[in-house]
Amino acid sequence: MELNLLPILNFDGRKMQIKEDVQLEASENDTFSFISPVHFEGEAANVGGTIHLTGCGTVDIELMCDRCTEAFKATIEFELDETLKKEDEVSSSEENPDTILFSGTSVDFDELLYTNFYMNLPSKTLCSEDCKGLCPICGKNLNHEECNCSDNNTDPRFDILDKLL
Repeated sequence: MELNLLPILNFDGRKMQIKEDVQLEASENDTFSFISPVHFEGEAANVGGTIHLTGCGTVDIELMCDRCTEAFKATIEFELDETLKKEDEVSSSEENPDTILFSGTSVDFDELLYTNFYMNLPSKTLCSEDCKGLCPICGKNLNHEECNCSDNNTDPRFDILDKLL
């Protein structure tokens, strides 16, 4: 989706409210899938020729648990705070790596939402805080059933130390 900035682009001090539901697609390398569109509410403001885009997004996704590999649903909330500037208004001496350059009168809103959403994904995804994971011996999901595997597995190189006790 393209976000049209024309209503505020050439008017210093003007603001534009944004309330959109945007359907994003996960790339083939992502370990999640989108269940719902991203609901975004925010504002774009022209401050001295620079567009400040701020707001909050919410989306439901399906993830895989890092301990038990079960699929589960989660709601991710994220903040968006970006500075945009038109390419032809930036000289090489004032380039800022934190400023997103755009041409024309609109910006790729899908890309902005996806980037900010992705940066807010948890680094470790768990279906619950008390997830027991998988048995390292038989592979059973310990959240659903107990296994009879011995948890007394030691490295055979250290068996000589058991004799000292």
